[in-house]
Amino acid sequence: MRLSTIPGIDIVAPRWNNVSNLFLGVGHLPRRFKSTEAVGETTFERRASIPNKVQNILWAQAAGRCEYRGCNELLVGDLVSNTPHANKGYHAHIIADSPDGPRGDVELSKKLAKDPDNIMLLCDVHHRVVDREKVEEHPATLLREMKREHEERIENVTAITHDRGTHPLRYAARIGGNEALIPKADLKIAIIEGGRFPIHRGNIDLESTGLDFTEEEPDYWKTHLRNLRNGFREKLGGRLERGEIKHITAAGIAPIPLLIELGRLLSDIRAVDVRQPLRNPKGFHWDHSSPSLSFDILEASATAARAVALKIEITAEISDERINRVLDGATPIWSIRSSVRGNDVMRRESDLAEFARVCRAVFDLIRSAHGHEAEIHLFPAIPASTAIEIGRGWQPKAHPSVHIYDENRRVGGFHLVHALDHVEGKGTSE
Repeated sequence: MRLSTIPGIDIVAPRWNNVSNLFLGVGHLPRRFKSTEAVGETTFERRASIPNKVQNILWAQAAGRCEYRGCNELLVGDLVSNTPHANKGYHAHIIADSPDGPRGDVELSKKLAKDPDNIMLLCDVHHRVVDREKVEEHPATLLREMKREHEERIENVTAITHDRGTHPLRYAARIGGNEALIPKADLKIAIIEGGRFPIHRGNIDLESTGLDFTEEEPDYWKTHLRNLRNGFREKLGGRLERGEIKHITAAGIAPIPLLIELGRLLSDIRAVDVRQPLRNPKGFHWDHSSPSLSFDILEASATAARAVALKIEITAEISDERINRVLDGATPIWSIRSSVRGNDVMRRESDLAEFARVCRAVFDLIRSAHGHEAEIHLFPAIPASTAIEIGRGWQPKAHPSVHIYDENRRVGGFHLVHALDHVEGKGTSE
C-alpha cells in the first residue's frame, strides 16, 4: 500500500483491532514516528498485535469503561451516530511496547508488551492525554495506581449479589432559607461502599427545594408536610403494594420535623437503611474509624402529668429554661443525651442503631411512668438521620402522641409545628 514519499520518516500504518472485529480508526493507533537515514518510499512498521486473550482480560477487568481516574466513560455505543455497539476503547500501554514510546524502557518494553497488567483501557480523550499531550505528568506509577483503583472498584461492585439491590430515596427541603441538595453520586457511592447497589432507574426523589417559603411563614409546615405525603404516596404507594420495592436507602437534608414525618411514612417498610450526611468529609458513607457514641437517659419523676417534655441532645445541649418558656414550669422533663455533642458526631451505623433502640425504650418508659394518656413534647437538637429514626420507631398503638417543636430564633425559640398522633397513626401539623 503506497501512501506518499516522505523522506526520513517511517509512518505506522492503520491496523485492525481484534476486539469485536471492529476497525477502530486512526485515533486508536499508537502513533510512532522514527527518523531514519533512508530516503525514498515511505515504509510501514507493524507492531505485534495484542492477543485476543489479553484484550478480553483487559475489557473484563475494566468492565468496558475508561480506567482514567474520574472518567469511567462507557466505551461501547454512541448515541450521536446511533451505533449502539460501536467500540470506542483504546489500549494504552503503561510501559510502552517499544523503548522509544511513552514511558518506554529498553528492558521492560518488550517484556511487558502483552501483559494485561501493563495495559489500560481508555477513552479517546485520556488516551491522547497520557500518550501524547501530558506524558510527563503521567508516570507509570500514577497510571498503575489508576488502573488498580478502577479494577478493584469493578471487582467490588460486580461481587454484589442481585439480592443486595436498593432504591435510593432522597428528601431535601430548604433549611433557614438555604437550599438543601443531595447529590445522587454521593449517595450512590455510599450505597456501593456499604455492600449494596442502586437498582437501575430505582431512584426515589421527594425533594421540595423549589418552594419559596421560610419556616416562620404560616403555610410553611402545612405545605411541606402535604407535599411530602403526596409525593410519598405517588412515588412509593403503588410500588410498595405491588411488592416492587424490597429495600430502601434513605437520606434526608431538611428541617427536623419534616424528617421525622418522613421516618413515620417509612415505618411500615422493614428493610430501610438510613444514611447520615457527614460534613467532613462530605458524603453519606459511614466512618467506622470514629469513636462510638453512648446515650444516657435522664428520667423525670413519675407523675400523672399529661404533658411530658423530652429533650434529645446530640448536636447541642438544651437548657430546661428554654423548655419552660414554652411549657408549664412544672412539666416533667426527660432527656436523651449523647456522650459527645456536635454537628458531625453521628458517624457510625451502629451508633444510629443504638440511638433508635434507646429512643423506642424512652417512649415506652414515659408511657409506663406517666400513663397511657401522656403526650410527649419533643425538643430536638439532633442530626438528620436520628430524626428519620424517631419517626420510624414511633408506634401509634404503643407509644404516646409526640408533639414536635422546631427552634427558630426569628419567632422567639421553640414553637410547636407538627405532631405524631393516634388518628390512624398519622402525623398532623398545627
